Amino acid sequence: MKRFILAYFFFCFFFFVFFASGFIDSQDGFQYVAIARRIYYDQTFEMPPGHYPETNLHLSITKNARGQAFSPTGLGYSLALLPAVALEDAFLHLSQTEPIAFFPLENDWPVLLFASMTNAAFGALLAVVLYLYMRDIGLTHLQAILLSLVGLVSSNLWVYTKHVFPQLMFVSFLMLSFYWLRKAVKTRQWLLMIGAGMAYGVVVISYNPTYLFPLPAIGIYYLFLSSARFSLAYIKKIVSDVLLAGIGILPFLVLYTWFNWVRFGGLTATGYGTGGIPLPTIPPAYVLLEGTWGLLFSPGKSIFIYTPLLLVLIIFWFKIKKKVLPEVVAGIILFVTYVYFTATLLGDVDYLVWHGDSSWGPRYLLPVLPLALVVIGHIFTQLSRWQKILIFWPLCVIGIWIELVSILLPYQIRFAGLQTDVFFNQRNFNVYEYGNEIPRYAPWFKMSKTLIKRLRELPQAWKYGPYQLRLIDGFAYPFDLGWTKWREVMPQALITFDHTSRNPVQQLTFQVRNHSLVPESSYSAQLSFVFNDQPLPAATITIPIDQESEAVVVPPANLLSEHNRLVVATEFIGTSSARLEKRQVPFLQIIRINGVPQNISTLTYPYVSSVSQGLGEQEYYYWGQLEQDPWQIWHMHSGVYEQTFDLWWLRPFHYWDLPKDFYFSLLALNLVGLIVSGYYVRAYSASST
Repeated sequence: MKRFILAYFFFCFFFFVFFASGFIDSQDGFQYVAIARRIYYDQTFEMPPGHYPETNLHLSITKNARGQAFSPTGLGYSLALLPAVALEDAFLHLSQTEPIAFFPLENDWPVLLFASMTNAAFGALLAVVLYLYMRDIGLTHLQAILLSLVGLVSSNLWVYTKHVFPQLMFVSFLMLSFYWLRKAVKTRQWLLMIGAGMAYGVVVISYNPTYLFPLPAIGIYYLFLSSARFSLAYIKKIVSDVLLAGIGILPFLVLYTWFNWVRFGGLTATGYGTGGIPLPTIPPAYVLLEGTWGLLFSPGKSIFIYTPLLLVLIIFWFKIKKKVLPEVVAGIILFVTYVYFTATLLGDVDYLVWHGDSSWGPRYLLPVLPLALVVIGHIFTQLSRWQKILIFWPLCVIGIWIELVSILLPYQIRFAGLQTDVFFNQRNFNVYEYGNEIPRYAPWFKMSKTLIKRLRELPQAWKYGPYQLRLIDGFAYPFDLGWTKWREVMPQALITFDHTSRNPVQQLTFQVRNHSLVPESSYSAQLSFVFNDQPLPAATITIPIDQESEAVVVPPANLLSEHNRLVVATEFIGTSSARLEKRQVPFLQIIRINGVPQNISTLTYPYVSSVSQGLGEQEYYYWGQLEQDPWQIWHMHSGVYEQTFDLWWLRPFHYWDLPKDFYFSLLALNLVGLIVSGYYVRAYSASST
């Protein structure tokens, strides 16, 4: 069994790593990594220096009585991210590069890559615990494997094996504490009771004070598991078990209180508010009503949409047997607790934050899902063949699709094109409220259409043509006009192309528009060209305002080689402010080679990496040379991120200065690990049945 569990853990880990982003996708993620880097490099919990908005990104901070800035986040997830920082440090040593001071605005790919894989380990742990739990309630080995993995990937838990949020660490160890508590009560092994306490101790330090929410469910769960007549012996047993669990929790509780004391001078001061943990208050009725409606029934955040398998509990409730009554009761208490406290969240007066944005699905309700999946696994064993075919498996497919949308695309584009704020009856509704309430704007629906469109356009992303034409620096990402795409040309842009006997290049034609963004701007634009380090003055053109012109570049035969570089320089005659203030933009509309239009929708950019520069020679032309403002490089990264599929192993196809050999070796290791661990899962299954 132990060998199977180890193989299954690694199989799930490699499976989830395959879908990792390679980026940090949330402010919360940057917060935790920032603290992890400060612990590793500077041995402090204090936030990194920042002077928003000039030289750093804004991160949430709370200042203590001494004026020091700290993050109101838990310690546990930052500790979990330390391996990613250690791997970053290894690359810094290899490339002889100093650590970045102004993180996260100035960041590099190693820490982002490895941090994005952290939650894969917690996802694998959760899959293993689900398997063990289902086995313990009577599922067969094969049923437990199937439902632990399929249940996880068809629920809202899957995307959080990818997204850099602390909730999955919280959820996986919470579920482990429930499982070990069950085993401890059934077997009377005192070490398991201590283990349950230790697992819950990790829950305490992992995230924020919401570790208190599961306590009622855990207490009731224990009482149902250890059902016995009230007596002095029963009381002694309860006290003994509480003390054993307390032994497991105590080290983490000490660490938690010390962490709070170091930061804010109080044992329960977490940075959420001015003192300790505030008592809950009775909210206005509309707050509870809107929050509960949003979490349960809104088209944009309903827990039943993002985890359709929960409908199995409603449809087949009558198939639940008494043996899982403790899980059912604990699950209901957990569900009611989280729905109530999440539904009543107020960020400010009349500012409801039940939606938990920015995120995919109702992330604040993630802790209720694993116990529900265990009960669903129990119900599965009672279903007929046709009930599975017509109801159970279709719900799984729907759930997998909804989660896959956010796996393949960055979830931050879910409200792209919508107004940030709208007003109704003099009340402001932000996009997170109205976007989640109106069906046509629901993220799963809106992004499903985007995914289908992106899949149709996929060939254009890497279609370089017979001349291997690449716009590799100084071109903004494609501006979609519906019927065509334009590319903004920066002051210095670089194009590469191949010239071979089979596909000789005789002439390149550039059609460019000098586009005015404000009526009063009226400067002519000038384009000049340098071919393989040789200026071509004959190709220089001047384009009047709101006009289109063609520049014809005839490469000198004596300069042509197999691989060629063409630098395009643009400027506005008579002013330096037209571009800086975005009053005019030179747009590349068409490139023709030998009269044939070429694809200009490819996405090939420099990452502008200090590590990559240290590992090998990199030459930048616009980003990284003329433009070194970290904000502009951040915006360039954001644009590429929004336009591409959100998978780490695709990044080198879009950023030419990332070390492709390393990335593809890591991908090969990922695939080999997945295949080998899958083989051993199958091989060890016989001994686990």
